[in-house]
Amino acid sequence: MKRLQNLPGDRLAADAGIAIGPILFIIAILGILAAAIAAGSGSFTNGTASEGNSTKAAALIQIGENLKVGMDRILMEGGIDFNSIIISPNNTSNSTDLFSPTGGGITIPVASMANDPINNAWVYPLGAVPSLGTSAPDRLAMLQVAQGVCDQVNAKASGLDTTVANYDAGAIGDPANSNNDLANLGSTWPAALNGKLVGCVDDTTTNTFWFYQVLGIQ
Repeated sequence: MKRLQNLPGDRLAADAGIAIGPILFIIAILGILAAAIAAGSGSFTNGTASEGNSTKAAALIQIGENLKVGMDRILMEGGIDFNSIIISPNNTSNSTDLFSPTGGGITIPVASMANDPINNAWVYPLGAVPSLGTSAPDRLAMLQVAQGVCDQVNAKASGLDTTVANYDAGAIGDPANSNNDLANLGSTWPAALNGKLVGCVDDTTTNTFWFYQVLGIQ
């Protein structure tokens, strides 16, 4: 007579429970893959942001050099006095205009690398950068940028550490103020940027970061 069930002393078949092994193995592999994908995505995002900041910094440095070339042209070739040069996107036709074909001969720079490209614009204040020329104010070109871009500018232009906080940031004043003047830079300018024609500063007055290029020295 055929037995209908195993008795207490009977052994289970040799292949009983084998199917659970491959299932657990597959679950473990899927878990590892999920963790790897999550970690990879974070690294990709961080890497992309860093690369974007680096690209913007390089473009800003190039724009700054182009602006200085125009300023040098109008000062040296045009023989225009320092204080007679007009830097405004609304003035583009006279020999005294930086953005005129007969003046500086350069195009108006775009603000696409700015922290807020819609609301931030290039400004051209006066300010005496320490260790450059006399105590008379120099002419600067400045643009508000993101901190990450600021870090990269200083790293690329001067080989400085990419931590703006290490540069003894001070209250340099708002470069976009109506007076177009940065007073008392000697006491507030970051020491690491003394004598540097190009760089980026953290203005604690407005808690903003500014790329700068010195266009003309007095």
